[in-house]
Amino acid sequence: MLGRTLVTGRRTNVLIGNQSLLYLPDHVTTIARQRGQLFGSSAEDYFFVAFNDFPWHRVADVVIGRVGYDNYLVGLAIQQSVTVVDATSTLLAFHQTDGEGNMAGHRNDDRAFNFRRIGQFNYRSGFTTAIQYVTRFSKDKADNTAKVVVEKRGGALRIFVRSVFS
Repeated sequence: MLGRTLVTGRRTNVLIGNQSLLYLPDHVTTIARQRGQLFGSSAEDYFFVAFNDFPWHRVADVVIGRVGYDNYLVGLAIQQSVTVVDATSTLLAFHQTDGEGNMAGHRNDDRAFNFRRIGQFNYRSGFTTAIQYVTRFSKDKADNTAKVVVEKRGGALRIFVRSVFS
């Protein structure tokens, strides 16, 4: 991959009701697999950017965590020729969902704030399904290590391979 890169992905929701549950780090993956549900392709929940390697000067003044922010950020990145990688398959974003549910931001009084600030924008261009690259795990049979492979979505073009576990 050359140039600027944004890594993003979807979260796994785990319903905890109105109680506060704390999990040991060793249990997070197991609980996510047993009780979790991957959230929709229209909702990215984390964003990694290398230093100042993003065209922040092009981003409108919006409210983080409100409706539309995530799709706007990803769609704008793609428009600005930033390489965007969907790491949903290799990074677990564990989200404890309480009684308010997963769509609490849609019920806020200021839920349309971002739409007013951004104006005309194709929000679908920022869904995870529109992201150019995806990650997946690959096992290296030669040295028995797991690697994360970044590939062009829908194609077999490998971009880079990094060892994540030895």
